[in-house]
Amino acid sequence: MTDLQSDGRYQITGIYSFGRGLIKRPVIRGDETSYRRMARLRTGQVVMSKLNAWEGALAVVDESFSDTYVSPEYPVFSINSENAHIGYIEHLLKWPELWNRLTPRGSMVRRKRTTPVTLLATEVPLPGLAEQRRVADKLDILMEKIGTMVAISPGAEDACQLAVSGLDQVLARWATGTIRVDEVCELVSDTVHPGDDPSPAKEFVGLEHVESHFGVRTGSRPLGDEKGRKFRFASGDVLYGYLRPYLNKVWLSDRAGLCSVEQYVLRPNGVMPGELLSAGLRSKSTLDKVLDATHNLQLPRLRSGHLMAMEIPGIPRDRHKQAVADVNAFMQKVRTLDNHQRRRDELLTAVRPALLKAAFNGQL
Repeated sequence: MTDLQSDGRYQITGIYSFGRGLIKRPVIRGDETSYRRMARLRTGQVVMSKLNAWEGALAVVDESFSDTYVSPEYPVFSINSENAHIGYIEHLLKWPELWNRLTPRGSMVRRKRTTPVTLLATEVPLPGLAEQRRVADKLDILMEKIGTMVAISPGAEDACQLAVSGLDQVLARWATGTIRVDEVCELVSDTVHPGDDPSPAKEFVGLEHVESHFGVRTGSRPLGDEKGRKFRFASGDVLYGYLRPYLNKVWLSDRAGLCSVEQYVLRPNGVMPGELLSAGLRSKSTLDKVLDATHNLQLPRLRSGHLMAMEIPGIPRDRHKQAVADVNAFMQKVRTLDNHQRRRDELLTAVRPALLKAAFNGQL
């Protein structure tokens, strides 16, 4: 342990949960903490979080974290090189079964700490050094291959980017110019207070029920004992989330309901169908304008006047049917791609613990 000097500067290190390794925290002065002593990390040591060890907050220290500091809440251990290979231990600390063996029992689990005694008393598979090296080397190769697959393969975030950027291209095929939002819809503020009759609404759709970028409702909740005022919307209205608008939560409703007052209710006036209004509001060109208008705000909110004055692709009436079909076909393809990518990501995520399980059960 190192005695802290009040005017000294110390690079602090923390630990991610779920085997994700160490993280550098801000540099602090010695007089900025109540701790008088901290441990100075060295390459090859093991460090553990007392509070979160049971959910994978353990790691081997690599060179980039050598000479950083951890508080007494992070016990530090040396590896006995005569009995344990550092590469084997590094993989062992990422093994979910080890975390499970460290999990406190009983109530108030999250307030319980894993002590150094508990970690040292926990039994783990430990074959001879030669076998440890073999297992570690094989796991290194396999984990590197998985990492490469993740790095070079498009992920779910790529489908989100395509969902917004591709809409500009689809709409441009049919647009003859631009049109202001307030020329194609009106802003409706049909307010329902607690105790009012919400009819014909039977459910509530909040921002949490709308998926970012895809224009899809992912859920709702039945009405009952509503607190605070809500907006009533009708089938065919477009709901636009103006709180944290970078989330790009825009939904064309297919039912009547209530929504939060953090959403604008836009009612198409017949100049363009709701499908094209919704697509135009979700497109990258519109999202970029929204980000420019709100990026300096601590809690981003898009003013209604700003939204209604924005311009989106203007599509003539004789092209509406084809444009709507084109938008729907494009979004269906993007949603299919997103589903495939999410499934692939889930499978890749599951491969790592499966390999560790096989390795520490003598099956690798």
